Amino acid sequence: MKKILLPFSLTFILLSCSPKVEQRYWKVYYDLGTAAFTARNYSEAIANFHKALRVNSNEPRIWNSLGLAYMEAKEYEKAEESFRKALSIKQNYSEAKKNLGVLYYKLGKYKEALKYLQEAAGDEYYEKKHEAFYYLAKVYKAKGDFKNYVKYLEKAVAYNPNFVQAQIELAQAYEEVKRYDEAEKIYKGLILNGFNEPFFKYKLAEVYYKRGDYKRAKDIIKDLLYKENLTPEQKERVKELLTKVLLAQQRKLIIPKMFKYVKKEVRKERYYAVQLGAFSTRERAKKLIEELKNKGLKDLKILPTNGVYKVIYGKFKTPEEASRAKEEVKKLGIYGFVVEIK
Repeated sequence: MKKILLPFSLTFILLSCSPKVEQRYWKVYYDLGTAAFTARNYSEAIANFHKALRVNSNEPRIWNSLGLAYMEAKEYEKAEESFRKALSIKQNYSEAKKNLGVLYYKLGKYKEALKYLQEAAGDEYYEKKHEAFYYLAKVYKAKGDFKNYVKYLEKAVAYNPNFVQAQIELAQAYEEVKRYDEAEKIYKGLILNGFNEPFFKYKLAEVYYKRGDYKRAKDIIKDLLYKENLTPEQKERVKELLTKVLLAQQRKLIIPKMFKYVKKEVRKERYYAVQLGAFSTRERAKKLIEELKNKGLKDLKILPTNGVYKVIYGKFKTPEEASRAKEEVKKLGIYGFVVEIK
């Protein structure tokens, strides 16, 4: 058999190009690592991220993802080293700052956690500001600062109303300080936007019970027991709540009225709208409104709430009308969240 010899010039070109060809494939290892991380196979994820780094050690995304994998594997020193390496390559990398802040929160290093989380939350171009605000809330809760815990949960929810975990924690915080109207608004909003799990209906019934609105509580409990497909454990819990409601209702009937005149409740106007964005500055909110107007949307306004400027669309009498409007704007590539405005 004859050996085929390549010309020297061609052989040299192929050999000289091979590192560049390999350089393009760091993302293959990175994607494999990301897939393994999603599947919670952290050993495989770490191995693939290291392979990606062997090809391209100056890519901050790889270091950041490696840090996340190490953090899940409880290799906290290696996680810190990885996040810091990502920031040494790209100083304004807010995702790595947020993740380093989360790591310090887990380690109980609250001063360092606050520093990095505040930097991430202050980046107007960071698309996960809501997560930074959420972990700021968690840090303040761990420090025993309930006021700031609620404040930053409110910011997390304002920036991303679909952030369900933050919504739940905020509602429970409101319940703790007897701000039942606000807790009610959150649970109703989650149900309005398709989160129809029995849990949220149960929590809404519990809020009505705590507020003394026993009729509404019983209506929801009836709906849960006869319409929802509950497990035996869930049914038992709902029945326990029903017992509490009935006992409280009996006590209310037995206790004589202490006051002859009852102050009439002043009802505020309520309506429904579709929230399309939330920003820390009015200027950014105005910019979004201009972009949306160019897409043909009208009836837009800015609603300042707790230092956050929300962009809302429409003014609807019923949640059903607002939900239909949400679906209409979705056709324009705009995603929103139905909110109740008081």
